[in-house]
Amino acid sequence: MFVVICFSTARAQYLADSFSFGGVMRQYLLYVPPSYDGSQAVPFVLALHGLGDNMNNFAGVRFDQVADTANFIFAIPQALVDNQLTGSTAWNSGAGAFGITLNPGVDDVGFLNALMDTVSAYYNIDQTRLYSTGFSMGGFMTNRLGCELNNRIAAIASVSGTIGNGISCHPSRVVPACHFHGTADQTVAYTGNTYGNDAEALVAYWRAHDQCDTTAIIDSIAHTTNNALRIIHYTYPNGAYASDVEFYKVIGGQHQWLGPSGYDINYAVEIWNFFRRYKWEPQAPNAITEVKENALHVYPNPSTSTLHVDADGSLSSAKVTLMDAMGRVVYSGDFTGQAMINTGNFAEGLYMVQVDAGNRHMVNRVAITE
Repeated sequence: MFVVICFSTARAQYLADSFSFGGVMRQYLLYVPPSYDGSQAVPFVLALHGLGDNMNNFAGVRFDQVADTANFIFAIPQALVDNQLTGSTAWNSGAGAFGITLNPGVDDVGFLNALMDTVSAYYNIDQTRLYSTGFSMGGFMTNRLGCELNNRIAAIASVSGTIGNGISCHPSRVVPACHFHGTADQTVAYTGNTYGNDAEALVAYWRAHDQCDTTAIIDSIAHTTNNALRIIHYTYPNGAYASDVEFYKVIGGQHQWLGPSGYDINYAVEIWNFFRRYKWEPQAPNAITEVKENALHVYPNPSTSTLHVDADGSLSSAKVTLMDAMGRVVYSGDFTGQAMINTGNFAEGLYMVQVDAGNRHMVNRVAITE
C-alpha cells in the first residue's frame, strides 16, 4: 500500500511541527494558505499518507494548490513505524489480513483527534468543517475516522483504501463519503481485497448507511489526456441530512493517486469539491438505526437460523438486501412486504437489513449468532 510520489515545489507555507501524544512525539506538516489572516474561521483537512510513505513525500499530491484558492488549512501527519512486522510507517487503520493488523497498540484515532485540537488552538478553524482524506492505508485510516470519529469529522474521502478487516464499523451518524479506486489495483484489489472490503462494497456500505438512493447518477469524466485511463463517476444522492455518496471508478487504474497533472482528473480538486458541500450538524441520536426502524421489523433479533422481515405499508417493486458489517451483500431478493431469510450459513456479527421501494428506503440492524 505504498506509492512513490516525486515532486519539487517551494513550500513557503508548510510548517513542520510535532507534539507529544501517548508518550511519543508525533510529527506533521501544516499548510497555511497565504490568504489566511485569522479574521474568519476556515475549514481544516487531514491528508493521510499510505503504508511506508511519509509526510514530506505525500505533499506531492499538491493539496496546497487547492488550499491557496479555496482558503483552507490542511495537515499531513506522519504515521509511526511498525517495528513488529514491516519496519515501515503504518496507521492503526484496521487494514489487515489473517487477523493481523499493523501498529495495533497505537491510538491513531486519538492522535488525529488531538491534532485537530492542536491546530485549532493556534488557528481560527471552523469546527463544523473538519474533513479527512487519505491514500491506501491512509484511505483505510480515513474510513476508520468515518466509523469512529464522526462526532467531529463532517465528511470523508478515500483513495484506494476501504474499511479494514480488523475493525467493526458502526457509525452513529450520517457520514458523507467519496471513494476513488482503480479496477487494476494490484495492491488493494478492486475485487478480492485482502485487507478489507472491496471498493464497490465500501460504496454500498456508506450508501446504505446514509440512506442514499440505490440508483446512481452516472457520468464519465471527459478524456483529454494521452493516458489510457477512463473514469466513471457515480453519485448516490438524497441521503439523510442532505448527504451524498460518490464513487470514481478508474477503468484500468493502478494503485495510484491521480493528479495534480497529466490525468483527466485531479483527486485533490475533486475531494475538495466534495468536502466543501458539507458541514457537521447535529443529528438525531442513533439517527441511522432509529430513523425508520419502526417501519421495518426484523425478528427474531438476534437470529440464529431464520430471519423474518416485515414492513409497514404497501410496497411495489421492492427489494430487500442483507449486508454484513463490511458492506458485502450476503442476500438480495424481491420484497412484497414480508420476507423470510435463511441465516444459518452466515457468520456471526451485526448485519444491516435494507428495503428499497422507489424513493422509500427502510433500514434496520440485526445480530446473527450461531
